[in-house]
Amino acid sequence: MANKKKNPAAETTTVPVFIPKTDKNDDALFVAVNGRRMLIRKGEVVEVPPAFAEVIAHSVQAGQEAERFINAVANE
Repeated sequence: MANKKKNPAAETTTVPVFIPKTDKNDDALFVAVNGRRMLIRKGEVVEVPPAFAEVIAHSVQAGQEAERFINAVANE
């Protein structure tokens, strides 16, 4: 099996993300990427690795699309 060389700069790079709270008791979001796990606080800007930021962006986008769909069906 080939050994993968990790890029140390890629692991130290962080991206600021903001995850809005959807509920008063909604304090954190659990995110896992390739076996790595993080519990990310909602309602404030936090620094996360780029892979986690991408997953969070996709999650927020999917939630917005689901909300638009629900509203469209409700208005029919």
